[in-house]
Amino acid sequence: MNESSGESRALQHLSSAQRAAAHVPGIDTSAPLRRIARVGVVGSGTMGGGIAMNFANAGIPTVIVENDAQALDRGLARIRANYDATAAKGRLTTAEVEERMARLGGSLDFAALADCDLVIEAVFENLDVKRDVCAALGRVCKPGAIIASNTSTLDIDVLAQASGRPADFLGLHFFSPAHVMRLLEIVRGAQTQPDVLATAMQLARIIGKVAVVSGVCYGFIGNRMLESYLREADFLLMEGATPAQVDGALEALGLAMGPCRMLDMAGTDVAGKIVLERAKAGRLPDDPAYRAVVVRLLESGRHGQKSGAGYYRYEGRKPLPDDAFTALCTALARDRGIAWRSDITDAEIVERCLYPLISEGARIVEEGVAYRGGDVDVVWTQGYGFPEHLGGPMFMADEIGLDAIVSALNRHAAARGNAFGYWSVSPLLERLAATGGRLSLQDAP
Repeated sequence: MNESSGESRALQHLSSAQRAAAHVPGIDTSAPLRRIARVGVVGSGTMGGGIAMNFANAGIPTVIVENDAQALDRGLARIRANYDATAAKGRLTTAEVEERMARLGGSLDFAALADCDLVIEAVFENLDVKRDVCAALGRVCKPGAIIASNTSTLDIDVLAQASGRPADFLGLHFFSPAHVMRLLEIVRGAQTQPDVLATAMQLARIIGKVAVVSGVCYGFIGNRMLESYLREADFLLMEGATPAQVDGALEALGLAMGPCRMLDMAGTDVAGKIVLERAKAGRLPDDPAYRAVVVRLLESGRHGQKSGAGYYRYEGRKPLPDDAFTALCTALARDRGIAWRSDITDAEIVERCLYPLISEGARIVEEGVAYRGGDVDVVWTQGYGFPEHLGGPMFMADEIGLDAIVSALNRHAAARGNAFGYWSVSPLLERLAATGGRLSLQDAP
């Protein structure tokens, strides 16, 4: 590989960024850490089971607590099926499967968590439900135990307060499938003690994860940036683009999966419910067209691959175009006064989906939610399928030219209006564009 090539520079950047992400400002690496000899996981669903597998794989005894015997049995059976599938590929022996399963226990009683050094809740993504679980954990966990939430969007400080033990609390946001995906967002609450954070960082290495620390905000680093990406995808669909065109334009850059296929795989019902939860909390723009497509898919029972239809219709796992989806988008556009167009280009799709995402990433660094621009790139390449040969969204923006990113955002604001701030440029991005700085090398203030 030519050392001066863009791809080489991108990979070198990511290598440096991963090393930097392991160092948390203000943390004394020589200070004693908390001992993690036994782990508890609340919830035996896909996420809970996958999280538990990480610790069993690392030799750490783990108990899964569920409130329903059938759900617990299904969860443990799913874990065994995952291990058996790995063994069938020759990556584990039968003996190793049995050793790992032997490290996993199940219980219907929260008292089984009383001797755990770390307990992670992985229940349904609903603030009231998670708040109740965290309160119960605060009552049952032993003194000095670390309590964590696997929430992907919710306020860690609210959950920490619910536990009654905010100093011992933090977010551990695993990515699905949790036993495969390398990224772990570690969310530092307002009162999280330094030794709790340092222990979580060391534990991430033990279980083979790439950890990035995030501050508290909606969606943390990755999902906060994802919101603008999904917003513009839905707008493009209401304007006349097809799911295949939107996905194709972004996949041509090297993204593992475009937004429509991604949401169909994850479940549009899950995505739609998150939007509705934010609406109930008063955290959405006053725009009736905002994420209207995914909400309508939820309401109409088009929940993605698992229901046979979402943004696409499915034959098995094969996505196919669907006239019913086109009709759905046409009706939404008509009801919300959105003009139907036939001139949407791939270049427009890329700019509209990725450039607001880049600007949001700059805000995240500027606010100190991420410690550095490189952390954002690690999150997106390790957790969201952003192509490593592009170095992550911050590095890609530097390579394109920050002045070109700013110019495009301003152009779209002028063409489309900016009543809801969708095209507002991050002050940090604007400043770096004017001074010739690099976003991927920027540290938080």
